[in-house]
Amino acid sequence: MIKKVYSISGFDCANCAAKVESFLNHNENIEYARIDFAANRLYITYKHHEYSIDEIKKLIKQIESNDIIVTDSKQEVKQEKFFNKKTYILLARVVVCFILMFVARFAIDQNDIASLILYIISILIIGYNIFYKVLYKIFHLKNPIDEFLLITLAVVGVSLIVGIFPSEDGRFEPFFDGTMVILLFQVGQLVEHYASNKSRNAISTAVDERSDTATLYDGENTTIVASRDLKVNDLIIVKVGETIPVDSEVIEGEGTLDVSSLTGEYVPKLVKPGDEALSGCILKSGTLTLQVKKAYQDSTVSKILELVASSGEHKAKAENFISKFAKYYTPAVLIAAILLAVIYGPVTGDWREAVHKALNLVIIACPCAIVISVPLSYFAGIGLASKNGIIIKGANYLDELVHLKKLVSDKTGTLTHGAFMLHKVNPINISEDEFKEYLYAAECLSNHPIAKAIMHKVKAKEYVNKVKDYKEEAGKGITLTYKDKKIIAGNRLFLASHNINVAEASEVGTIVYLAIDNQYVGYALLSDELKKDAQPMVNLLHYAGVEIVLLTGDKEEIAATTCRELGIDRWHSELLPDEKTKYLEMEMNDPKKKVAFIGDGINDAPSIIRSDIGIAMGGIGSDIAVNNADVVIMNDNPAKVYDAHKIAKMTRNRAWFCVIFSLAVKLAVSIADIVVENMPPIIAVLADTGLTVLMIVCAFIILYQKVRRPKHIV
Repeated sequence: MIKKVYSISGFDCANCAAKVESFLNHNENIEYARIDFAANRLYITYKHHEYSIDEIKKLIKQIESNDIIVTDSKQEVKQEKFFNKKTYILLARVVVCFILMFVARFAIDQNDIASLILYIISILIIGYNIFYKVLYKIFHLKNPIDEFLLITLAVVGVSLIVGIFPSEDGRFEPFFDGTMVILLFQVGQLVEHYASNKSRNAISTAVDERSDTATLYDGENTTIVASRDLKVNDLIIVKVGETIPVDSEVIEGEGTLDVSSLTGEYVPKLVKPGDEALSGCILKSGTLTLQVKKAYQDSTVSKILELVASSGEHKAKAENFISKFAKYYTPAVLIAAILLAVIYGPVTGDWREAVHKALNLVIIACPCAIVISVPLSYFAGIGLASKNGIIIKGANYLDELVHLKKLVSDKTGTLTHGAFMLHKVNPINISEDEFKEYLYAAECLSNHPIAKAIMHKVKAKEYVNKVKDYKEEAGKGITLTYKDKKIIAGNRLFLASHNINVAEASEVGTIVYLAIDNQYVGYALLSDELKKDAQPMVNLLHYAGVEIVLLTGDKEEIAATTCRELGIDRWHSELLPDEKTKYLEMEMNDPKKKVAFIGDGINDAPSIIRSDIGIAMGGIGSDIAVNNADVVIMNDNPAKVYDAHKIAKMTRNRAWFCVIFSLAVKLAVSIADIVVENMPPIIAVLADTGLTVLMIVCAFIILYQKVRRPKHIV
C-alpha cells in the first residue's frame, strides 16, 4: 500500500469536504481517504498504484463543482489567504444584491412588476453559484441533498407562495424574504470562511516559531539570507530577541534561551559552546555564533509543524460519529419539512403559513455548525498541546488519552535522569576529604560509567600523574598505587579476592568499596537520581484515577525503593526489553481501560508500539521516538503526561459541547418555527450560519486556554 499526504483547499464548507471524502473512500484503488477540513489536508492510502494530482482532481470533480486545489504536501503549514479574487467578487455581489433588494422593497410599489424583476435579478446575482451547484449534481446524478439544495428550495418555495398563495397587499413581498435568506446565507458563508480561516491560521501560527531570515557569517562579513537557504555547517550569528532559525550548535558566546515554544517551560536555558540550540528558541541574553546542524526543513520546529498539520489523518470518535450523523441528518430534516407542510396545511387550512414554516425548517437544517466545530476542536486541542511541549500525532490519540486508566513506565531516563551520580560517601577511620582523594585517584583513569560519574566535575589531571601500577578488571574493580599507598576499589567480591572482608552496605544503589594498604576505609554510594517532576507525575495521575506500573531492568531492591519513594502502585524488575513488552501485554487485560507506555523512545520502542498510547520522552530529536510514539513529550518532564490527559479531556468536552449545543439550538428554533406565526426567515438563517460562526469561535478558543494543575496535588 502507498500512503500520500496532499494539501487541499477550495471547499465551501466542511460538509462538502465530508462528501468528497466519502466518495473517495468508495474508489476501488483507494484503501482509505481522509480530508481534514480544519487543516486543509488530504490523506490517501492506495491499494495498488498512486494517482497523479490531476487524476485526484478529476475524481473530486465528479462530485464537487468547485475548483478544488490539490498540491503535494510540503514540510510546512501554509497560511491561507481569505481576501482573494473570489472573496472580492462575492462581496461585490452582496453589495449589488442589497441595493437592488432595498430598491425593490422600499422604492417601488410591491404590486409593481418592476419589483418582481428587481427581486429576481438580485436573487440570480447573489445565488447563481448556489443554483449551479444543485443543478450540477442533479444532471451528474450525484446526491444533491446538502445546504445548497436547502437554500435553493427556500427560494423556490417563495415563488410557490407568490404563485399559489397570492396576497392582495404586497403581492411580491415574499420575494423580499427569499432574497434576504440567500443574501444572509452568502454573508454567513463569508463570515464562516473568515472565522475558520483565522482559526486554522492562528493554530498554525501558535506553533510556528520559525525565523524566516538568518544572519550568515563567513568569518569576516555577515549577510542576511533566507533561513531555508542555510546549509549544514554554515555559521550564523543570533542576537538578543532573535529566534534560532535552524537546529545548531553553539560555537562561540554564551546566552539564555527561551525554550517555551518547544517545551512549554518558561525557565530560560543557559547555553555555552558545545551546547545545542534548537530552532524556535528565542535568545533572551547574549550573542551566539552557531554552526548549522540541520537544514531548515529537517529542524525541530519544522518537524513539529508537520506533525501538527498531519495530526488529522486519524479521526476521533466524535468526528466519526458526526460523519455518519451528517449523512442522515440533512435528508431527515428535509423529510420532516415536507411532513410539516403536508400536516400543518390541512390541519390549519393555512397552506401559505405551512409552506413558510417548512421553508424555515429547511434553512435551519444545515449541519455545518456541527461538522466543522468538531474537527476544529481537535485541531485546536492538538495546537494547545504543542504549545505546552506535547506533540499528539492524531485526534484519535486525544480520545485514547481521555480514557487513560493505566500508565506503564520505564525508569531509567523517564523517572530518573539515566546517569549515575555520587550520592554519598561513608568513610571509616579516615576523613571525608582523604576518602574522596583516594577514590578520585582510583577512578581517574577508568572509562567505566561508574568511574565517570564519580569523576564528574573533578579535574582528573590532578591525580593522573601520581598514579602508578594501574590495573582494571572489567566489572570488578581497580588496583593501583597512589602516593606510595596501595589502593583497591571495586565491589565487595573484588575486595574479598584480595583478602579484605567487607560487610555489605544496606543502602540501595551502586556501591564502590575502598581499601588502602589492605585496610577497609569505607564506601561510596552512587544512584540514578529521580527527576524533580517524577513525584508530581505520580501524584497528578493518581489524582486523575490512573494506575502506575513500573517496568525496569534494575534490581528488585532498586525498583522497590523507587516505587515506595514515589508511591507507584506496582513494579516488575530485572527485565530485558522483550520481557517488558510481555509484561505490558499482561497489564493490557481490559480493552475498555486504555494503557499508555512511557519510555525514552529508543530501547523501549517495542513497548511504545505495543501499548494503546505510546509516549516518548526527551524531545523530537530522536527519529525512533517520533516514528513509533503516538505522543512525544518535548522535554524530560514526566508530569506532562497529566497535562496531555487534561488537554484531551478539555478537547473532547468542547467537541461534544459544540455538538449538543448546536443540536439544542436547531431543535429550539425548529420548535419556535412550528409554534410562532410568521417567524422571520432571518432567525432560521442565524440558526444556520450564525450558529456555525459561533461554534467555530467556541472550538478555536481552546488554543488559548490554560492547562491548570490542582495546586494541592503538585
